[in-house]
Amino acid sequence: MRTSALAVVALAAITAACGQEPPPPAANGGASATGSASATTTPGDRTGAVVDTFIRAANGGDVATLRKIFAPDARFDRAGTVFTGADIVNGFLKPDVTDAGGRYHETARRAEGERLTVTFTFDTGRGGEERFTYSFLVRDGRIVDVVGRYL
Repeated sequence: MRTSALAVVALAAITAACGQEPPPPAANGGASATGSASATTTPGDRTGAVVDTFIRAANGGDVATLRKIFAPDARFDRAGTVFTGADIVNGFLKPDVTDAGGRYHETARRAEGERLTVTFTFDTGRGGEERFTYSFLVRDGRIVDVVGRYL
């Protein structure tokens, strides 16, 4: 009887916790760069702000900002294809995202150690849609590493 009573209490606590609204991120007033509310799950406010800048720049076709937010020796692993340095923008983001009219739509974000992992639905700009995560590592206000994986 005591075990089942503890199970009921635990279940009630979990259910109550799941129903609570998470607090808004301090870095962006409670909304992600895509305008959807998201919880404070970033490794730091600055990391979340850099990721928000990435999303806005990519969706807005702002190649100059994309070039500025990646560190010179940054690495971007797009599902096994690795781009480094200037090739991240010139060889991947510019042709496959900004020039193609692609748009990132954030659906979730979560902290994983020093990284901020963001789940996206991506409109390819050509009528297709993809789902994937980007796991961002930010240092000194610039993106130094991204690991992208399809869902």
